[in-house]
Amino acid sequence: MTNLKIPFVDLKKINLKYKKKFLNFLSSAIEDSNYIKGKKTEELEKKICKVFQCKNALTVNSGTDALIVGIKSLDLKNGDEIITTSNTWISSAYAIELNNCKPIFIDVDKYDFQMDINLFKKKINKKTKAVLITHLYGMPNNMKEICKIAKKNNLFIIEDIAQSHLAKFRNKIVGNFGDVACLSFYPSKNLGALGDGGAILTNSKKIYYKCKSLANYGATDFRKSNHNIIGINSRLDELQAYFLLEKLKKLKADTIKRQKLAKIYDKKCHELGLQYLPSKKNYHNSYHIYLVVVKNRNSLKKKLFKKGINTKIHYEIPIHLQTAFKHLNYKKGDLPVTEYLSKNILSLPFYPGIEEKKISYLFKSLKELLN
Repeated sequence: MTNLKIPFVDLKKINLKYKKKFLNFLSSAIEDSNYIKGKKTEELEKKICKVFQCKNALTVNSGTDALIVGIKSLDLKNGDEIITTSNTWISSAYAIELNNCKPIFIDVDKYDFQMDINLFKKKINKKTKAVLITHLYGMPNNMKEICKIAKKNNLFIIEDIAQSHLAKFRNKIVGNFGDVACLSFYPSKNLGALGDGGAILTNSKKIYYKCKSLANYGATDFRKSNHNIIGINSRLDELQAYFLLEKLKKLKADTIKRQKLAKIYDKKCHELGLQYLPSKKNYHNSYHIYLVVVKNRNSLKKKLFKKGINTKIHYEIPIHLQTAFKHLNYKKGDLPVTEYLSKNILSLPFYPGIEEKKISYLFKSLKELLN
C-alpha cells in the first residue's frame, strides 16, 4: 500500500457539510448587523442547556476564559488552594493562578489516567477550597467518590469538560456534578467552532448571574450604563453561535460514531498488544482523543510521520514541570504516573468519517514499526 496522508483531525471533512448554510447565514448576518449577544447566541445557550442537561449556560470567547470566569464566580480568597491534575492542558492551572489561588497538583490513576482518588483524599487541608476535575480525553472521572469527598470537606467542584462533550458517568452527563463546568469550542473539539469559543455551565442561578456579570464588563447586560462589579469582555459572536448551533444538532450522533470507531481501534490495539484507555462500566467515554502508551514514543512518532501519519502528544511536558510554574517548586519524580505518560503517550489520528483504508493503513504501519 502506497503512503496515505492521514491528518490527526480532518477539520475540512468534519466542517464542510455546514458550509452552505453558514455562508447563507453570513449574508443575512451582514444585513442584520447584530454580531454580538444576538438571537443566535441566546438560542445556542438554551440549546446547550437542553443537550447537556444543565439549567444555565453562558457562552464566552474561549475555554480558558470559561475556567477563569468560572473560578472567579466562586469568590475564593487569595492563597486558597485548588487541587487538580498536571496531566492536562495548561489552561486549568493558569485559570487558578490568575484568580490568585494556588494549584496543588496530584498524580493520576495508572489505569484510566484520571485523578487518583486516594491522593485527592490525602492532599486536602484547611487551605483547600476547591477541586478542579479535568475529564481528559473524553473519559469521565469517578464522580461518585469525588463528590462524596468534596461534600465531606466543603469543597467547590469545578469540572473542565473541554475534552468530554456528552461523556457520562452513571448515565449523568459530566458538567452536572459540580458547582460550575467549563466547555471549550476550540475547532478540534468534539463540538468545535470556526475559531475560539467556550461556555460555562452551572445549575446554580447565583453562580450563573455572577459569571454573566464577570464576562460582560461587570454587568448582566453590558449595554447598561452602570456596572456593578469589575469584569472582563468575554463573549461569543453571532457567527460562531450559528455555526455551533448547526453542529450541536449532530453532536449526539457524532458521539456515537466516535464510540463505534473507538471499538474498532480497541480491537486493533489489543491485537498489537498496545495499552489504551479501557472501557469501564458506568463510564461513557466521548472519545475526544484516542491514545496509546508505547515505548520509544518519539521515534515511533517520527517514523509514522514519514509514512504520512500525523500523531500528537497530550501532553509532552506536565504542568508541574512547566517553566511558568517553577515557583511552585515541583520537581521531576513528584508525579510518577503523569511523568511516565508524558514520555510514552501518543494520540492517534481519530475523527468521525475517517476512511476504512486510512484506519487499515494506520494499524498496518503501527504493526510494521512495532515489530
